[in-house]
Amino acid sequence: MSIESIMEKIKEIIEDIADISADEVSLESSLIDDLDLSSIEVMSIISNIEKEFSINVSESELLEISTVRELVELVKNKI
Repeated sequence: MSIESIMEKIKEIIEDIADISADEVSLESSLIDDLDLSSIEVMSIISNIEKEFSINVSESELLEISTVRELVELVKNKI
């Protein structure tokens, strides 16, 4: 699966959960600072990503994610 297709799916998930237009989400977007996501929204996004891509994200991996790029790279490395 390409980085572009992973990014599109993640954008859709963020849009569904946080009601943020996919156009506002870039690889450089910080989940907390730029997208202003709450910790509950981040957990919900991660949960949906785990279901969508059939992966598991550990707590330690979750703590290392701060940008959309890091999230995309995590998914890419797990699939």
